[in-house]
Amino acid sequence: MSPLVICNEVTYQYRDGTPGLHQVSLTIEPGEFVIVAGASGSGKSTLCRLLNGLIPHIHGGNLTGRVLIAGQDVHSTPPYILSRSVGLALQNPEAQSLATTVARDLALGPACQGLDRTTIAARVREVAALLEIEPLLNRQLISLSGGELQRVAIAGVLALHPRLLALDEPFAFLDAAGASRLRETLHMLHQRGVAIIVAEHRLAEVADLATRMIVLHEGRVVADGAPRAVLAHEVQQWGLEAPPLVRLARAAGMDATPLTLDEALEVISPNGSAPLAFPDCAPVTPPVIAWEDVSFAHDNRMVLSQAHLSAAAGEIVGVLGANGAGKTTLLRLGNGLLRPQHGTVRIQGQAIGRRPLWEIARSVGLVVQNPGHMLFAPTVQDELEAGPRALQRLDRAWISHIIDQCHLEPVLRRPPHQLSAGEQRRVAIGAVLASQPSALLLDEPTAGQDARSRQALRALLTDVARAGVAVLIATHDTEWAYALCTRWAVLDAGVIIASGTPSAICAQPALVSQARLRLPAEEAIKQPARPAAEAAGYRMQSMPSRTGAGDAGFSKST
Repeated sequence: MSPLVICNEVTYQYRDGTPGLHQVSLTIEPGEFVIVAGASGSGKSTLCRLLNGLIPHIHGGNLTGRVLIAGQDVHSTPPYILSRSVGLALQNPEAQSLATTVARDLALGPACQGLDRTTIAARVREVAALLEIEPLLNRQLISLSGGELQRVAIAGVLALHPRLLALDEPFAFLDAAGASRLRETLHMLHQRGVAIIVAEHRLAEVADLATRMIVLHEGRVVADGAPRAVLAHEVQQWGLEAPPLVRLARAAGMDATPLTLDEALEVISPNGSAPLAFPDCAPVTPPVIAWEDVSFAHDNRMVLSQAHLSAAAGEIVGVLGANGAGKTTLLRLGNGLLRPQHGTVRIQGQAIGRRPLWEIARSVGLVVQNPGHMLFAPTVQDELEAGPRALQRLDRAWISHIIDQCHLEPVLRRPPHQLSAGEQRRVAIGAVLASQPSALLLDEPTAGQDARSRQALRALLTDVARAGVAVLIATHDTEWAYALCTRWAVLDAGVIIASGTPSAICAQPALVSQARLRLPAEEAIKQPARPAAEAAGYRMQSMPSRTGAGDAGFSKST
């Protein structure tokens, strides 16, 4: 059987001269499950866009070398033809959302393929059941959370029944339950012979499922092999972070590469790993920002109900919960983008009320889930200076520190809209911090960030908290939040159901299960009962993988 993908000496450069890939040669066979790993800017997204013809037909630039997708030359085959073989879910799901409602969005791809109404309706039902998004079908796309939108985008690609499914950062916005559903779906598709490529920073999500791992570094293939074999190397040299269980095994002095909790428990004593260091808890002083009995409804649906939460100077509070739990709404109420329908939001003791956004912005900075919505200046340097100039707080020494901590020096002269999603997020965080707010609100700040950027962001937020800023972070990244936050606030269906230290939250299996959180690896190792760890999103054993060409149609049953 012929390979689905053949790349021979492929080099690509974007229109603005930015390098993408350099002399990449690889083949992907039918039925393979491949992780594409690498630091931000290594070429992962570029490779994904090459597979369905977005490069070079949409992005332009200079592409050399030979690229065949299902026997068709990418140079001469338009994307609408290649899409019959390759389905691509983009890093930013909003860019793939074109219709008004979820049902119409799922129907759009099959309709463009010329399928009849009956088949289209069957495809919509099929993928909605597969990703368990039936309750969303009549919802407007604009009303969805980032995680819900991610699942809809993936479902829309699956509705095309592709032979090769390429996913760019698919786990970035998903809660533990959504990530588990996606894993099950990918496993089922793989068993049915669909080739899968996942470009992902969070290697723990798919390392035990994949049959192969390709590492890109500065546009080149630097490693290619079985995931366990690749992860046995010092992957930090390529800007990667090994999965948490692998790091715990190494910290315990074990020469092992566990990819599941069962494997980790065989080599790591529950008390064998050193505890992670936590920032000192700030004293309980008058809060910088507070939500007092705050409620908010949208489209006759209660999104936030009687929320009580506050953060003092120096605190780093993680806001956790499943997709649609109300995290984003809570943050947007905090900076005035939304106004409470009941209750009060206070900034340094003063109610927001109807105060204008520019006035609130002097005290509260918000980085939204899609940072591209915030960026407007012609260059990154201009973006970093725009807010401080408007607020008459331009401090060039502080901006230089932000540039260094956010690794923005290489992109200072580039237009923000031309950057990768990960780079845009770092610019947005830097631009908000440049204005020196008293409270900093971050919505999924680690989405699309590589290991180096995640570590740098953790150090930067620790620094700003020590300087007296109150920091609130809405995130699904419990591993990162466990090591950073002084306190977690847990949301479920719009209600704050718990608030306490990360360790105290993790020690309550029923609470963790109710909120659909994923236990950090260190806490999962400690869980005395297997069901507790499984309920908290940690798989005990790897799903068995097998390859082979099978039926390209999908069903929920495996």
